[in-house]
Amino acid sequence: MALSLKMHIHRVTVKNFRLLADTNLVLENQTTLIVGRNNSGKTSLSEVIRRFLMDPNPRFQIEDFSISSYDDFCEALKARNAGQQDDEVRALIPSIELRLLVEYDPEQPELGALSDFVIDLDPDCKEALVVARYGLRDGAIDVFFADQPTGDLTDQDRLVFFQNLRQRIPSLFTTKLWAEDPNDPTNQKQMPVSALRSLLSTGFVNAQRGLDDDTSRDTDVLAKILEDLFIAAKSPSADEEEQFVAKALQDAVDEIQKLIEGGFRKELRKLMPTLQTFGYPGLDGSELETETTLDVERLLSRHTKVRYAGHHGILLPESYTGLGIRNLIFILLQIVSFYRAFRARQTLSNIHLVFIEEPEAHLHPQMQEVFIRQVSKIAKQLSSQEEARLTWPVQFIVSTHSSHIANAAGFETIRYFLPTSVDGIRHTKIKDLREGMRESPPDHRKFLHQYLTLTRCDLFFADKAVLIEGTSERLLLPVIIKKLELAEPDAPKLSNQYMTTIEVGGAYAHIFFDLLDFLELRTLIITDLDSVNENGVACPVHKGTASSNACLNTWYHGDGCSPAELIIKKDRSKIQNLRRIAFQQPEANGGPCGRTFEDAFMLANPAMFTIEGSTHEDKALCAWEKLDKIKKTQFALKYAIDETNWNTPGYILDGLRWLACGGIPYSDAAVAQTNPVVDVSDPENSIDD
Repeated sequence: MALSLKMHIHRVTVKNFRLLADTNLVLENQTTLIVGRNNSGKTSLSEVIRRFLMDPNPRFQIEDFSISSYDDFCEALKARNAGQQDDEVRALIPSIELRLLVEYDPEQPELGALSDFVIDLDPDCKEALVVARYGLRDGAIDVFFADQPTGDLTDQDRLVFFQNLRQRIPSLFTTKLWAEDPNDPTNQKQMPVSALRSLLSTGFVNAQRGLDDDTSRDTDVLAKILEDLFIAAKSPSADEEEQFVAKALQDAVDEIQKLIEGGFRKELRKLMPTLQTFGYPGLDGSELETETTLDVERLLSRHTKVRYAGHHGILLPESYTGLGIRNLIFILLQIVSFYRAFRARQTLSNIHLVFIEEPEAHLHPQMQEVFIRQVSKIAKQLSSQEEARLTWPVQFIVSTHSSHIANAAGFETIRYFLPTSVDGIRHTKIKDLREGMRESPPDHRKFLHQYLTLTRCDLFFADKAVLIEGTSERLLLPVIIKKLELAEPDAPKLSNQYMTTIEVGGAYAHIFFDLLDFLELRTLIITDLDSVNENGVACPVHKGTASSNACLNTWYHGDGCSPAELIIKKDRSKIQNLRRIAFQQPEANGGPCGRTFEDAFMLANPAMFTIEGSTHEDKALCAWEKLDKIKKTQFALKYAIDETNWNTPGYILDGLRWLACGGIPYSDAAVAQTNPVVDVSDPENSIDD
């Protein structure tokens, strides 16, 4: 029966490291998924943990400090020059800090290496806090500020100051480790840095795994893992069967070594010239001898090749197999290697933290989804298959850019890394979907989880988003964007921005409001007026008394939601936080207004659809009656592919302009410009990407 240490890292806090100026990451007990845009700090998290937990003497440089901490260095210098006490000045000097909050079961008979970090006296406390800090060493404050500028810092002084910091930080800063009472930060216990490695093991599967797609040369990436497996197997604490295999390998190499010391050595010596050949005085003493030694570890990593079964005794090299399969096998072998190395330790650590970066590389979507669903089961499978006495206490942190992995992982496991900027200084926010969506209605959370699972989670990787009603908008939106950019070449372009489009329908778009606000994602919601009469029956806009659109009713909270009131809403009322809503408007003041995208499209192109009538109401009714004769998909395909010489409804253009320019409203002149007709069927205006 496998034993289990009931503890895990609950929270990781990082301060002053690159984009992670002051971030908190709550971890799941088994697998935590990190998502976000490029350059959002995901790799920085694994790097800071790697430095503190794997480097014998962790070192950082000025470039590793968050940009937001640079002013703190200047404030410390200013305080020093003002004659403040050393302890006050030291408190201002930035340091890079890693905090690990470990939750444990106090009923365990033994806490292992964690027991040294439990220093509180509260019997109800179930947490231990571990703090590692890279800061100015004791007694170095005078040297640190020696020969630094003494007056107000000019731009040149600041440059000199930070050039000095680049030289002094690596030599004057050092790493300290201590246990801290979670309930009393003044209660601390200094610990050796090695104690952290006793408590916590780590493993890293990097994004760059050397799986080159180069069939002209043999790349033996997988074979290198054999060396790690051999080292773990020969450990005194390894499984007896593994030790037996390791000894058998060593014995086989020893036999070969004996042969080398015989005839091989004798023949090899004949290749060596005698020293007398050179004719130099003093070189007539002992002759050169050869010695060839075999190292099992190097034989495995450098001269052993993993092959795939072929036919008639022919084995196929690694490079003959697809990159996706090689990538998956590499990750799985690495995980097995981490497990074996953990189990082979003389003193077992309490927790094993394993980072896997971008597992989706070269994997097709279905394989990506299977991988993330299975990775959390690996620990139990390895422990049960190898009859280990201890369940592997592993926590996986998986970073990804794959919406397929995000879909399959589960809402509650996702941590969203959001790059943001304050006063021009970039830093990262870490958002926990489990906590951030806690206040949303349970039925909304359930819907979002199921919807994103059934469709895709591109929202986590985009800079901007468009939520649309249905098929027509989805098929025509790329054409509309292309036409707008051709007509307004000097305006910001959505085609140059990371935008995702999600089809949600007017009945469900409002459920996304909390999620969009939580993600701080600039979003345009294109919806329909959906006018209805007193009986709740769909009707033309000028005959409607209300809107059946749940999104509009939620947006305006029932305040002025009749069609007549909606079409005169000011633009400022259509913006909430980073969201903007767009719905049908008359193409000209007092003109006819469509109820849905299709009749609004007709009214924007009256000649193309023969929209006739003596009054605006007659024209709106004409477009309304034509709706029964169209099929939406065929309608959208026709005007997306076959006939592209048309006007875009104005309400969509207004929304797209807002989205493209970052939410900064256009000037009145820009908004008032005409909606030119651009024939994208012209080869010079091709919409093909």
